[in-house]
Amino acid sequence: MILERVYDSALSRLAGKKIKEVRIGLELMAVELDDGAIGVTYVLRKEIGHACAALPKAGSLLGMPAGEVAGWTLQGRNVITVAMGLAVLNSVAEFDKLEQVENPSGADAIFSVEIQPTDTVGIIGHIGPIIANLNGKVHRLLIFERGESATGHVYPESAQPELLPECKVVFISSTSLINRTLEKLLNYCTGARDVVMVGSSTPLYPDAFSGSGVTVLSGTRWQLSHRDAIHLGISQCAGMKQLIKYGQKMSVKVK
Repeated sequence: MILERVYDSALSRLAGKKIKEVRIGLELMAVELDDGAIGVTYVLRKEIGHACAALPKAGSLLGMPAGEVAGWTLQGRNVITVAMGLAVLNSVAEFDKLEQVENPSGADAIFSVEIQPTDTVGIIGHIGPIIANLNGKVHRLLIFERGESATGHVYPESAQPELLPECKVVFISSTSLINRTLEKLLNYCTGARDVVMVGSSTPLYPDAFSGSGVTVLSGTRWQLSHRDAIHLGISQCAGMKQLIKYGQKMSVKVK
């Protein structure tokens, strides 16, 4: 399991660290450790279920051992606790050791792989910037949304086993780690030369994805110097479009 490998890799860097701050908005959540490390993940609010019991530790999170909260990534009872654990793991990635994809156009996920006009491209989740960039530029663009009906280029989750094998490039929202659908999706990407994990929820741990079929991790390093703005924005329901100016986008090859 990919998340188990991420957790095992991060555990030694979490030793002795505690949770300093937690903010949960309608789209994003942020967790800050007592050494200033910050992780931001998405809130899958449509998949929370009974919200009154979504976070049993609410009110007592500050000061908790970071390693314990990180363990929720594996043992969390719902998408809120899993996302919080993942935010902790993401905050302690070894950013300075990562070898980024070099592209003069930028570090966005769309520039991390080569895409041909003849390609069929799959996108898991409504990843707006990638859709806008590719629309009309590839042979076929297949967008999959959980719980959506098939209309136009958007297909329901049930169509993935049939259509994903046709895709030469697949962009997968890293919220698939939170709702535990990633491994299933990767099994369908049999014809893909590149599979890119996209979004702030992406754990930048390339070794953990080795052999999985994922070829690029495209995530974000959040800057401590902007901690107040990050926390304030999320508390006021900011989305990624508003918040990304406080982070550094990074795309990393999986070897």
